[in-house]
Amino acid sequence: MSTAKTQRAGKERIESLGIPKPKWVTWWDKSDKSNLAIRFALAFVAAVVLLASCRTWQPTFAYRMGAIPARDLMSRVTFQVPDRVATDDQRERKRREVLTLYRNSPVRLEQLRAALRNRLFLVLGASSYEQLGEKEKAALAEFYEGSETSSEDESPAERFALLKRVFAKDVELTELESVVESAMMPLYRNGVLQAPQHSPEQGSQRMIRVFQGNETDEAVPVELSKVRIAEAASELRTKLKENFRTRYPSDEGQVAAEMIAKWLRDQLPNYETLKYDDELSQKARDQAAEAVETVQMTYYAGQSKLADAGKPLSIRELELLRSEWKVLVDNMQIFDRVARVAAFAGMIIALYLLCGSYIWFVDDRALMTDHWKLARVLSLVVATIVLSYYASRDAWRAELVPLVLASITAAVVYGRDFALLVMAGASLSVTLLLGADLSNLVVMAAACTSCALLTGRIRSRTHLITVGILSAVITMLTTIGVGIVSGQTLSSGAPGESLEPMLLSGPLQRVLSGLVSEAGWAGLCILVSSLAMTGLLPLVEKAFGVQTDLSLLELGDASHPLLRRLAQRAPGTYNHSINVASIAEAAADAIGANGLLVRVGAYFHDIGKMFKPEYFIENQSAGINQHDSLQPAMSTLVIIAHVKDGADLARNHHLPRPIIDFILQHHGTTLVEYFYREAARRSEEDPNRESVSDKDFRYPGPKPQTLEAAVLMLADTVESASRTLVDPTPARISNLVDAIAQKKVSDGQFDECGLTFSQLHRVRQSLVKSLTAIYHARVKYPGQQSA
Repeated sequence: MSTAKTQRAGKERIESLGIPKPKWVTWWDKSDKSNLAIRFALAFVAAVVLLASCRTWQPTFAYRMGAIPARDLMSRVTFQVPDRVATDDQRERKRREVLTLYRNSPVRLEQLRAALRNRLFLVLGASSYEQLGEKEKAALAEFYEGSETSSEDESPAERFALLKRVFAKDVELTELESVVESAMMPLYRNGVLQAPQHSPEQGSQRMIRVFQGNETDEAVPVELSKVRIAEAASELRTKLKENFRTRYPSDEGQVAAEMIAKWLRDQLPNYETLKYDDELSQKARDQAAEAVETVQMTYYAGQSKLADAGKPLSIRELELLRSEWKVLVDNMQIFDRVARVAAFAGMIIALYLLCGSYIWFVDDRALMTDHWKLARVLSLVVATIVLSYYASRDAWRAELVPLVLASITAAVVYGRDFALLVMAGASLSVTLLLGADLSNLVVMAAACTSCALLTGRIRSRTHLITVGILSAVITMLTTIGVGIVSGQTLSSGAPGESLEPMLLSGPLQRVLSGLVSEAGWAGLCILVSSLAMTGLLPLVEKAFGVQTDLSLLELGDASHPLLRRLAQRAPGTYNHSINVASIAEAAADAIGANGLLVRVGAYFHDIGKMFKPEYFIENQSAGINQHDSLQPAMSTLVIIAHVKDGADLARNHHLPRPIIDFILQHHGTTLVEYFYREAARRSEEDPNRESVSDKDFRYPGPKPQTLEAAVLMLADTVESASRTLVDPTPARISNLVDAIAQKKVSDGQFDECGLTFSQLHRVRQSLVKSLTAIYHARVKYPGQQSA
């Protein structure tokens, strides 16, 4: 015998003893393994998305602008940050040291030399001073203009004669041209200008760089003293005199050199060759500034203070703290990162167990057993936490917006109790992920709790706005109160005898103004969220398959195409539906169920009858009964078919799922008694017939799954039965309702909806009261005949 067969035989022997297995073993054996795997996979994927999206492997930067630290914040690691002030100073200094660029155009000096020759030719063209005209004398005056105190040797006539003698042998002035060119050679090379054309902020005032054409790479540094006309003219005079001494060695030659040097000095301002190039100079300054390395300021771990206690954090302090945080994150070891992820994973598992236990033992288990419902719950929670994580950035501080939207959504879809539990877990998760303190958790919890509790049933379009206003006020007061109580001290100094109370002009005013500003922003976020939720409500209803009172009121409008068609094709059924809706709504309200949902469901619960209205007694007239020509089994199929036909009709017209459930469940698996008994009677009369099974005469179900469906089932039955009462007195109505209720209970129709005997008693009382009001006794006036 093989080992496997031996083990299987051993298990069978142990099971034969009848010893009960542990509950978890029994649960595991009976559970749907594939569905269970899907649910675990959904939970795992949600956890991974949450851990990855919120970057749980690194600590969050938790400081915000304007926050007031309770203690001095010291550096936890040694790090360096750029010293912008020192760097800017060095760059500005470098900019000023850059030699600016001047473009040299020597052709201007060629023009000056040509003008010199032209003026001398004009003067020397006359044979004597007396022959000089006005133009010639004006030209001579440019070289020398005498005065009354001048001696005869210095008169214009004598100077004219001196020039004639000096240049007698150089009629074409070629020698002079050579002498002047040689003397002006430095001016050709370096250029001339009257004064610097750039400001001290734009560059050095002692040196410049000179280039010709576009050859900026060949620019040469030149001292301004060598190109400034006032100083360059003096150097030119000296070189002219030296060159004249060689070519014109007489003393008169030196006088002529002085005269020509004077003319050149007077004319040079009109012939500047240097022009400041601002574009190229700016480019050079920028390049020099960019070449300056950033000055780094070092902060040492445990020694350098990053922010002072009791003072709001400024932009500079936030930048220091963020730089420290980046270095801290970069220096984290792989073990630290893994440990953080594991810690947050443990938190998620703990929340899974907490919320899962509540759902399994207290709330609706379908949220866990149905993987689509579970996926929607997990998506809501994960989206809320992730959006809150990213919305909490210092530039926005809007983490309350996703939390408030999710709180209202959870309250509408799953109810207040479940919304409170889930949003408490979400608020805790957001607080831990952001590295926030207890005060932030309290504020988030206040916003979520107030929204969830105040939402309730949405019967008007302004309801959510009212919820937003009230929740905003509650959260604002909570923010101010918690801020004062937890850490935002209202006194300065250290505790003890030296403690000094703050004045309104000092830190107290700053603290209170900061808290009021923070509270105002929190209130605004909540108000904006409630306004947004008003528009998003139809999308929430569509995504989660729920209906608010607003959508139910719209759906229950008598002008709905299905209801209008029902009134035309089956007026008796339509009247029956209206009556059922009236009495069922009151009964549902009596046990705290959703009466409006029951009323709207009652309007549509029998719409399947409009396909064959004549087969239902409330639509028959003139005593004609279509079932007289049918076998009981066939009649039963026609009667039962209205459930499936109604569900198909509802799906085709896109009615909400809860309404379709009412159509499917309002008869449950009850027995079509009349035709069952008729079939049984015929079977007894004919011995050749087979025995009749009640299973062939029951509705397909399912049984009512909710309190609302159970109320509608009972109201539908008692309303139809009450029409058969000859004298509907209160006692007879009460006996009828009690009998029908007991029959439904004994038939097990309420086994899956959670209806208690206490609730059933209240439903019966409400139905009796409503039916009695409908069939109340009327006063018979004299002469009035009975109907």
